Amino acid sequence: MTTNILKSFALHLSGLGLAATLAVGCGSANDQNSESSIYGGTKTASGDWLNAVALTDTAGGVFCTGTAVTPTLVVTAGHCAEAVSSLRAIGVYVGAGKAGGAYLGQYTISKFKAHPNYQGADYDVSYVVLSKPLPLAASAYIPVVKSKAENDELMKVGKTARIVGFGQRENGDYGVKYQVDAPIVDMSNTEVAIGGSGKDSCQGDSGGPAFAKLASGEWRWVGVVSRGGSCGTGGVYGLVTANICWIQKDSGINLGLAQGVCSTGTSTASK
Repeated sequence: MTTNILKSFALHLSGLGLAATLAVGCGSANDQNSESSIYGGTKTASGDWLNAVALTDTAGGVFCTGTAVTPTLVVTAGHCAEAVSSLRAIGVYVGAGKAGGAYLGQYTISKFKAHPNYQGADYDVSYVVLSKPLPLAASAYIPVVKSKAENDELMKVGKTARIVGFGQRENGDYGVKYQVDAPIVDMSNTEVAIGGSGKDSCQGDSGGPAFAKLASGEWRWVGVVSRGGSCGTGGVYGLVTANICWIQKDSGINLGLAQGVCSTGTSTASK
């Protein structure tokens, strides 16, 4: 779990948004040698994964994916936030997306903050606070794992995760919400490796969700797209359980976590 190609698009915003550090780390969105898609996936059906949203900027359209956790809070990758210099350039888009990715978010933001421990690998997580609430039904928000039993069931090698994002695809297009099922292949206390054999998340999918399904049929939000190698070879995801308590405390927004899960540490997985 040492790959470090960031999975956001390289944008040239000239002070309106992301700095050149992302361009160096990711390559150009038009660079055919850069990694480029939710590989091996399919377009999401209308109404599916409504809480998987796109982050956009005024110059280049979609640059990352995110997960709406509440009507006013979106979680994405740390590297999507760390170089943002102007909140006015950034928006959150809710919907199925559009081919080409050259569209703007309908919702403005008031805060964008990366985890203070993020330095290019672990804790590649950030949160966005929206200026006004998203008009999504309560059922659209997929919860984090609620207990150690759920975590033990979902977070194991061979378990299938579902990746959702707006990134580029095999044909070079991007900006439409796609999904793919891929296996968990490795994990640590803070990250999980998912995918390979042609099923993967890539550029533009940074910050997007990985979901996993319990035997009960309920879904849980388990991962945040961080980085990877060549498209289709798999990627590394921040564990939601390792970051969610920091997000709730730092943002000041109640995320509806089970009582007591954040009282003795920073992980929900031990409860």
